[in-house]
This record gives sequence, C-alpha cells and structure tokens, in this order.
Amino acid sequence: MGEHKPVIEVGGRPLVARVLDAAGKRPALVVGPGQGVPEGVRVVMEAVPGGGPVAGLAAAVDALTADAGTPLPYAVTVLAADLPFVTSAHLERLLEALDEADLAVTVDADGRHNWLCAAWRLPVLRRRLDELGDAYGSSMRELARGIRTQSVDDPSEVALDVDTPADLARARDRADRSPTAR
Repeated sequence: MGEHKPVIEVGGRPLVARVLDAAGKRPALVVGPGQGVPEGVRVVMEAVPGGGPVAGLAAAVDALTADAGTPLPYAVTVLAADLPFVTSAHLERLLEALDEADLAVTVDADGRHNWLCAAWRLPVLRRRLDELGDAYGSSMRELARGIRTQSVDDPSEVALDVDTPADLARARDRADRSPTAR
C-alpha cells in the first residue's frame, strides 16, 4: 500500500491506534515495528521479520510466556493492525465464545473467517504452535486446523480489514459518514 500499513490513517487516526482502542484496558502487545504504536504499549519483533501472521503470533506468545513471575492470561485476542472498526464489545463476544471452544473466530456475512480477529485459549495456542514447529510462512488456517472452534458472526462488519487501496477508500468513507466509526 506504499507505506507501513498500521500508521495509515482512517478517521484521522492511525489504524494501529484504532485497534489498540478496542483492547481498552486489556494488556496489549504489538508485534512488528513500533511505528504508530502509542507510548506504553509493549512492542516485540519476530526473530526473522516477514514470516507472516503465525510467525508474529509465535513471537507474541514467546514474549508473553517468557515473563517469569507474571501470571499468564487464560486467553489472548489476536487482532491485525488493519481493522479500523473493531470494537471492545466484539472482543468481549470473542472471549465469551471461548466458553464453548478453544478458538473463537470472526466470520463475515459471506461466511469468510477472519483468523486475525480471533481469540484463543492461551494453553491451546501454545501447544498448537509447538506442534506446528517453525511458524515462518505458516498460515493461520493451518494453525487453526483441528482446533475446537466457535464462529462469531459480524453483522456490523467491525472486522472489515484494509488490504488494498480500495479497502482503504471504503474504510475512510465509512469513518467519514459515521461519527461513531471515527
């Protein structure tokens, strides 16, 4: 898209800041360059950058579990930095869905899974990453294979992601038209 996607603005704010707002008071950790990440948010890098979302997720889990003496969370939410409309309420829905599953994933109106708008039980995610081995280049679909999964519908399209210039134009238009989406 011509620039570091998380710093692209929608509704006058960088994408990464909008996603971190959805986290609310929950602890947050960002994997990747710290550009656009608000001060006070922990940033970690993959061992080998460019390995894709599973490699990034593995780096996050390694960072979480390496903190000796820090209690581990029961669950983690996984959010791409390009979800300008994701909400804290949607994250709650994902976490609540873990009552019935080990992975809760957002599903759009067309039935597409957004594996980067999901919640995992942390012990299951750690085990699955260990089973997978080298996460570099692995797909989220492959990571989720065989995991007890609950779909969480997205009627308000809060998990709309920005992957192309056309997606960005639509997101900016939506933010401009809706004061609550700003």
